[in-house]
Amino acid sequence: MRAVIGLAAGLAMAATAGACSSGAEDAGASPLTGDPRARSKPEEKIEDFADSAGQIESYSTSSFATGTTNGFFANLGTNGRVCGTCHVQAEGWTISTAGVRARASNDPIFTPNDGSDCPPTTAGQGADSARSSMLLDYGVIRIQIGIPSGSNFSLLTATNPEGCDVAPASNDAKGQLFMFRRPLPSTNLVFDTTIMFDGRETLQPIATTINEQNETALLFDLADQANGATTGHAQGASIVGTQAQTDIVFFEMSLSTAQSKIVTPKGNIVKLDVQGGNGGPTYIAKVLAPAFFVGVNDPLGSSGFTNQNFTIFSAWEPTSPGYAKLQPAQQAIGRGEAIFNDTTFTIHDVPGINSAPTNPLYNSKDPLAGQNIVAGCALCHNNPNIGNHSTSLPINIGITMAAPVNNDGSANDTLDIARLPVYTLQGPGGATVVVTDPGRALISGHWTDVGKTKGPILRGLASRAPYFHNGSAKDLTTVVKFYDERFHIGFTDAQVSDLVAFLNAL
Repeated sequence: MRAVIGLAAGLAMAATAGACSSGAEDAGASPLTGDPRARSKPEEKIEDFADSAGQIESYSTSSFATGTTNGFFANLGTNGRVCGTCHVQAEGWTISTAGVRARASNDPIFTPNDGSDCPPTTAGQGADSARSSMLLDYGVIRIQIGIPSGSNFSLLTATNPEGCDVAPASNDAKGQLFMFRRPLPSTNLVFDTTIMFDGRETLQPIATTINEQNETALLFDLADQANGATTGHAQGASIVGTQAQTDIVFFEMSLSTAQSKIVTPKGNIVKLDVQGGNGGPTYIAKVLAPAFFVGVNDPLGSSGFTNQNFTIFSAWEPTSPGYAKLQPAQQAIGRGEAIFNDTTFTIHDVPGINSAPTNPLYNSKDPLAGQNIVAGCALCHNNPNIGNHSTSLPINIGITMAAPVNNDGSANDTLDIARLPVYTLQGPGGATVVVTDPGRALISGHWTDVGKTKGPILRGLASRAPYFHNGSAKDLTTVVKFYDERFHIGFTDAQVSDLVAFLNAL
């Protein structure tokens, strides 16, 4: 069968991955000392930094106040790390490979608890960039998680591409698998519906409503994440119930981030909030955030869905009356947004949405199980003008697989995944799959969750290369080409260029 989803839409873009939290969970705790959103807020403030495309800008409703404890930038652990070690403002509140390479060789980001390619073999091993090629080349942190007790799948084999003395899934590693994931941005968090790529910090289901109401669950989850990052990444003591924990969450929730300017190859500066454009973070904070609610524009819901999901630059699209008077860079951005919105293609076999019966991970409970879908970007990146899932929707588009394939089963060799550990998993009935990251399954223990991750927010992309959860796409052109091959879209070189221009402007 073939299902047609809504109107025409564009390319589904999943950019960046990972997260900077250890995943320590204490669902029974009440971690905040008070509601950080209820605190009085100082005057608003905007700060900007140069990035690969022009200028990234952050808007803070608290003048970037970090509280009495300076929590986000305070040394709360034992290895020199702070939240800002892995969440850098100039890099979209995450890290970029360019930024990592510019650091000193003994910077705390390289501490071996998770910043090195392999686990430490001695207690005295310190931060050393020479041991952290995955961070330098892909901007990823080593995450170690074992298969949960009672899971309906098991591990058959594991590879050790880095030749680690403590190998993935070995007895020395206490059976833990090694995954390499990008830290997620600690900004635009009001739009989050899942915390962490695998959802391991979504301890309470998020149910935010308009005007930034009903955020209790979101704040709880973010507070637990802050504690997990402190005890795990920073190797510190618990901060549950402390003012530092509240200060961290308050600081993060006050931030909105987006691209504000583009610099053309000829050096021309293009502001993104002029001539009808709504680029920059102020629009996010003052217009998009108050209008957001969990489930907005849900393509799998009962009503109200549109594939025309991005309207930031509608005044720059080719159908706009003023299009002919715009600068070429503005026109390219507008064309890219239109392509993103209007292009449809066949989406085949995406577990979590429409897994195919021939897939070992087939799940008859998928919303459109066994059906091919004609849709585009908004099927997965449906949150208007933000681009993540507006509901909790872990899916597997192939990026976590050891050998990604396209709609027709042919190999998709776009991504750089050769240096990742590879795991062969066996599920019910003896079915097997081969992955580089089991994703959500290491949290739920369910075979049908193997390889599933969330779709992240598509804002501030130009500042934070590389992309996807494992850093396997070095640039946005690679991201577009992955999807072009995966779903046989058939983009021309000009369309790829316009899409990249649009994504850089987010």
